[in-house]
Amino acid sequence: MNRIHDATSEPGELAGVDLNLVVAFDALARERSVTRAAQRLGVTQSAMSHALRRLRELLGDPLMVRGRGGMVLTPRAEYLAVPLRSGLVTIHRALARPEPFDPRTARRRFTLASPDLFDVHMLPPLLARVRHEAPGVDLAVVAGDEGRLAGRLETGDLDVALVPRLDARATTRVEAPAPGLVRRTLFHDRFVCLLRADHPALRSRRGATTSAPSLTLETYAALSHALVSRGDEGPAMVDRALERHGLTRRIALRVPNFYSALAIVGRSDLVLTAPTALARLAPADAAIVALPPPLPLPGHCVDLVWHERFSEDRGHCWLRGLLTEVTLAELGGDPPTPTRTRRRGA
Repeated sequence: MNRIHDATSEPGELAGVDLNLVVAFDALARERSVTRAAQRLGVTQSAMSHALRRLRELLGDPLMVRGRGGMVLTPRAEYLAVPLRSGLVTIHRALARPEPFDPRTARRRFTLASPDLFDVHMLPPLLARVRHEAPGVDLAVVAGDEGRLAGRLETGDLDVALVPRLDARATTRVEAPAPGLVRRTLFHDRFVCLLRADHPALRSRRGATTSAPSLTLETYAALSHALVSRGDEGPAMVDRALERHGLTRRIALRVPNFYSALAIVGRSDLVLTAPTALARLAPADAAIVALPPPLPLPGHCVDLVWHERFSEDRGHCWLRGLLTEVTLAELGGDPPTPTRTRRRGA
């Protein structure tokens, strides 16, 4: 019953298992629908329903059950989804004819997970380079889902991910990548406070805007803040820094994207603490000023992350090199220094 994923099983023990069921399971796990899974594989809905029944018998688990908004995977199915998808990718690559990657003639699509701040800065020059060097290569950019990032990189659904994190040189609280992932820091940055140039907090007692504006810690804490966040994630970095001074702040607005936050700050009395890379995106007529934070904050950096199984893939190497070159040219990136997280037991 468990032979399909038992690392101690010999290959011969799979002789009694129809490996086409693995393909069917992968389609079901991706689509969460018998109908869509059948369409993905080009088979009838009846055939896919039969495959699901056989999978349930083989694994002794319902695999998919009804939930809010449709079918959901059982914990057993969630456990199997990534390793089985990873195995299928390995088999596909092993059986495919090995061809050298030539950017000038390649026909391939790369999928990147990237935060919006990196998108706005890097996609235009990256796309220009791709169109010049590899006119047959396409790019797909998706939002990063940290909960599924490691699995999608391992299976090949994602080629690379651009992952922001607090700089290890300024904080001891560093999230290590999942086992099997390789990380290369593309560039380091720092945080600034962004607010409109005629913000009331920057005016002198006489009501005029000061020529050399600055923020005191007390003024900064008393302002209404904008925060870039994809959800209610608890205390942010700034909140923890303020706590050390016995202060709190009011987060008057949460938005999911940096670029929209920049536009809002230019037309409100909110202050936004963000990487300096965002300040570079402010239009000349936006009249937004970038001031040093009035308290120590950790640095910020963006990592390029991929799975070690694709480290020697010629196309992957080309893409990673191109991303590094474009980042260096646009943002002053760091020289390549990949770090790998070893698998457990390795």
